[in-house]
Amino acid sequence: MQTDISLYKNNEEIIRLTAAQVEKDFASNGIDISFSGNTAAAYDELFVQVKPVVKNMLENNRNKFSQLLYTIDLSEKKANEIFADNSFADAVEKITQFILERELLKVITRKHFTPPNPPQREGLC
Repeated sequence: MQTDISLYKNNEEIIRLTAAQVEKDFASNGIDISFSGNTAAAYDELFVQVKPVVKNMLENNRNKFSQLLYTIDLSEKKANEIFADNSFADAVEKITQFILERELLKVITRKHFTPPNPPQREGLC
């Protein structure tokens, strides 16, 4: 599926679903991320919460960082390339952006491939 994700970045439903996906994936790794519901500031709000988590994991717990990447379905190889090609501070910024974009893409893909609910037929069990 080739898609331009920028088309979805202002869609309130997609933004809410993406925030929920971020919360869920981080929570499954014991990390609390919360979204206020302000869709206009969603990216910045999530970015400022995810970035220190990424920084801390890269500095102190690479195994937990690897598990988070696995949960989000991100390539550890790609993350390592970003880390190798940039200063530490830049790598943290880019990996955080990479994580948020992947979560957005997961939501878009799920929405694109999930069929709408079929109408219910009365009288059938």
